[in-house]
Amino acid sequence: MSDFNPALPLGGKFNIYTNSEEDRYNPGGHALRLQIPVQSVAAYAQYLMDLADNPENHKDVMFYDFGARQKVSAKAITVYHKGRVSDVDEEGWYGNINPAKPKPPAGQAPPSDMPF
Repeated sequence: MSDFNPALPLGGKFNIYTNSEEDRYNPGGHALRLQIPVQSVAAYAQYLMDLADNPENHKDVMFYDFGARQKVSAKAITVYHKGRVSDVDEEGWYGNINPAKPKPPAGQAPPSDMPF
């Protein structure tokens, strides 16, 4: 684990839980809640941009286009965060958001920390 290079200064968390029966839009359905520390928002956005900048991370995925009211194929990145079932509270599934910093695409030098 010593070679783990986190992409975020402070990892976030997520929960997948069951909506209450009083939920306005999806009673009894499920919801995903992401909680990203404010100090990690820019780093998480950069993590997503780094994935998007590397074509090796792109895959064709089917999405529903609400404007066209049909399924369409589009290039997408996939973000994985491991989760587990909570047995101590009603938070359903939960997990940490602490991805490893992605490696730059082959043939591309890593960005310098120097602004010039």
